[in-house]
Amino acid sequence: MTNTQAPPVVSLQAPKDVSISQVELELSKIWQAYGENAAARATTFNLLIYEPEELTSLERMASIDAIASQSPCRVIDLLPIHGEDEGITAQVAAYCPIQKTRSSLVCGEYITLQGTKDAFNRVHALIADLIIPDLPVFLWWKDSPAPNTKMFERLINLSDRLIFDSAVFTDSETSLVKKHEMIHAGAQVADLNWQRLAPWQELTAQAFDPPDRRAAIWDVDGITIDYERGNSTQALMFLGWIASRLDWKPVARFKEGGDYDIQRITFTGKNDLKVEAELAAIPTADPGEVVGDLIGLRLTSTNLNADACNVFCSESTGCMRMEAAGGAQACHIHQVTPLSDQSADTLMGQQLQRWGRDMLYEESLTVTAQILSL
Repeated sequence: MTNTQAPPVVSLQAPKDVSISQVELELSKIWQAYGENAAARATTFNLLIYEPEELTSLERMASIDAIASQSPCRVIDLLPIHGEDEGITAQVAAYCPIQKTRSSLVCGEYITLQGTKDAFNRVHALIADLIIPDLPVFLWWKDSPAPNTKMFERLINLSDRLIFDSAVFTDSETSLVKKHEMIHAGAQVADLNWQRLAPWQELTAQAFDPPDRRAAIWDVDGITIDYERGNSTQALMFLGWIASRLDWKPVARFKEGGDYDIQRITFTGKNDLKVEAELAAIPTADPGEVVGDLIGLRLTSTNLNADACNVFCSESTGCMRMEAAGGAQACHIHQVTPLSDQSADTLMGQQLQRWGRDMLYEESLTVTAQILSL
């Protein structure tokens, strides 16, 4: 996948501390100071960000770069902190991507609110007052789903679209089920971790593109998925995706455990085909920024006359484990090139360009939830 370099971002002023009641006034002063010829105030949507961990200024600037360089918007960043409840503190700033094609700047606004959870619960109405009316509202919830909690429910009610990154879920299986329940209830939900699966999905589909191999996909009755230990969401979502495409119905699930925390799932496919799946959590010395990335997968068939065996593995880990378990079948070997930048900030910038429901994602997650209900 091509990595498009985001334009550099300039701040019209350093973030300024203000009182809550003065947020709009201070933002107006920023624009008045620059004038319309130098900086245009533009907003296409509102973005609420809930960040459960305190970030450094450099980490926060990375998020601003990724978001501001893609679309001018109003960002309201909520930073819950621990400690004594001293109310909510606020900062305002304006950030503008530098465009070579125009001399003036097209800029968005960045509001940071910080306080304890009790403080946010006490003054939750102020968040609604800061949202620009008549524009879509996205919510980037940087944590596991938290239904039935005051903050989560209030932000959901303010939002048109909810965005997670399931790579940070502390309880992968429970959180995936909660995510599916929200979609089933009518919420528009996206997952940045789903985007990381795109290279694996594309290469899997391409493996059966040649005309003489297309029929073989329906003979696949075995799948093994290896993933980095610590988060099983990618593996479960990929299994849900391929099962939904091949019309596999989950009928049984068994957690074997052991060193690789093995899970075995049985499906029935077309013409009563019995399909066996294995998920294995592989310990890794350095999981990197994203925990739970796919490492490798293998598709096989008990029909030895079918040209169905395919091994897919990450370029960074190699195919040794998958090839060693291939048995007597001749397998096609594929190396998967991960996304050039899998960071949540970069994927979020891309996600904000997408509107409407992702039916493929929702159909796949439905099967994943069926698996987890067994």
